[in-house]
Amino acid sequence: MDRREFFKTMLATPTLAPFLLASNRTGNDEIFLISDKPEDCLPRLLEKSGSGNAVFGKSCFVSGMHPRGKALNQVLSTSGWIPSPVSQNTDLSVSFLPLRNPAAPSFAFVRNGRIWDVRTDEFYSLWQRMNNQAPSAILTVASLRARHPTRAPGNAVHIYHNGQLVEDLSLKKDRIKTFRTSTGSITVRIEGKTAFVPTSSCRHKICCAVPPVFLAGDRIVCAPNHFLLEVQGARSLDTIIG
Repeated sequence: MDRREFFKTMLATPTLAPFLLASNRTGNDEIFLISDKPEDCLPRLLEKSGSGNAVFGKSCFVSGMHPRGKALNQVLSTSGWIPSPVSQNTDLSVSFLPLRNPAAPSFAFVRNGRIWDVRTDEFYSLWQRMNNQAPSAILTVASLRARHPTRAPGNAVHIYHNGQLVEDLSLKKDRIKTFRTSTGSITVRIEGKTAFVPTSSCRHKICCAVPPVFLAGDRIVCAPNHFLLEVQGARSLDTIIG
């Protein structure tokens, strides 16, 4: 992937903003990081994005489910964060989602519900080095000023294309539906009260690697297809960008 394609897909696509704003609920800054060793770059990303300075010395929580949790706690402690045993009321919350299929290491920032374009040589050179590494199945989500409401299963999914709501599908009925897009098509499957993307015409197919979503507020975004799937109900925090 060259520089133009990377920024167009991950950061600079004008129509990506409506997808992320479809549920602008958390107000958090978030970093989405695909890497087998997130501890090698997360502190640097926090610092260079300005997030680290803004909350330096405050509390952080790293999910016990994260396969690199111990290493992340150690490196964040060294960077001035104070580990907390619980996620509630922490200034930084680090969670983990396994990708169903490994994807090229990369990262993206979301600020105030929008993809943040960080076209600097330093960020690009870091992404370029990461992108040349072996594929990873570890997705780390670092959410700043996170507040975790009670998570509950949703009852439906809203499908957005080009920022417009095009379908409302119940999670109570198993089905498969394909949507036409400017790059081809993307398929949504609802099975066992969960939703996922089994096939897509996008190049890297990160959206297809995302595990099924079912908690209210969970989202799967496919930037190349200008596509958003969002579980409806009480709010939640996870957004997966593909």
